[in-house]
Amino acid sequence: MPDSHDQVPLSPCVLVLKTPVASRERITGRLAQATPRLAAQVEEAAREQERTLLAVEEALAKHGVEPLRVSADALDRKAGRALSAARLVITIGGDGTLLAASQWVKGGTLLGVNSAPGSSIGHLALARRSDFAQILGRIAHGTLDPIPVTRLAVEIDGRTLRPALNDVLLTHARPAATSRYRLSVKERSEEHRSSGLWVSTATGSTAGIRSAGGRAMPLRSHRLQFRARELYREAGGSALLASGFLPAGGELAVESAMEHGWLFLDGARRATRFPFGARAIFRAAPEPLLLFADPARWSPG
Repeated sequence: MPDSHDQVPLSPCVLVLKTPVASRERITGRLAQATPRLAAQVEEAAREQERTLLAVEEALAKHGVEPLRVSADALDRKAGRALSAARLVITIGGDGTLLAASQWVKGGTLLGVNSAPGSSIGHLALARRSDFAQILGRIAHGTLDPIPVTRLAVEIDGRTLRPALNDVLLTHARPAATSRYRLSVKERSEEHRSSGLWVSTATGSTAGIRSAGGRAMPLRSHRLQFRARELYREAGGSALLASGFLPAGGELAVESAMEHGWLFLDGARRATRFPFGARAIFRAAPEPLLLFADPARWSPG
């Protein structure tokens, strides 16, 4: 840990910004048709986003930092290079914005700011507008350290994807269709028919997999967790690989038995085809993400 009097470099710094719902082209024309309550909610969230952005930039300016702004909807390879080179990446939005940015972060640190706590889920975001300046000051003076959290590496037929921070959902393209796949852990294999398969890191263990019956894991855990959703079993049948944990260094292999299979990485923003016969390998990524977070939010209790 740096000496409390040392200044930790904050530049280069990249801000990744959520596009408020009220500012999206497909939504603006429909706001007039929405109920007054819904319209007011999305409009207030947009105002909160702008106020949070101003507060963040003012606090950074006091530390002599001029950040680069990037839209979460424009995270292409050019933006990815800036994120990979940044010492500090700050996301302004909710969990979806932070997850979208996290795949590009390499040696730098990541801090999430929940821009609209009244309407946005910000489980991964440590800061809000009200305490951002204080948290930034602690980061700058070396009195707040990031936590190295495990990411999920995914390989499909030998091609490695950018890592996921939370989870991957393997499922059929049509939500009502059966997901068919063969699951293998070490020498044990099973054929599954389910509504999908979750594979999660500790960071994502309080999200979708927990809603499906999984268990919350300590944030610093290096294990991966998997769980089938609504797994079909023959009468009296059992499934030894319906759910489980992979130890550090373990691998999970899945072969698709679906013509229209998909993998969704960290939500709906990132999706890749998983057609019949394709084989995916899931393992802990070699490089963790340095995330400013509150470990108490991942309490297994």
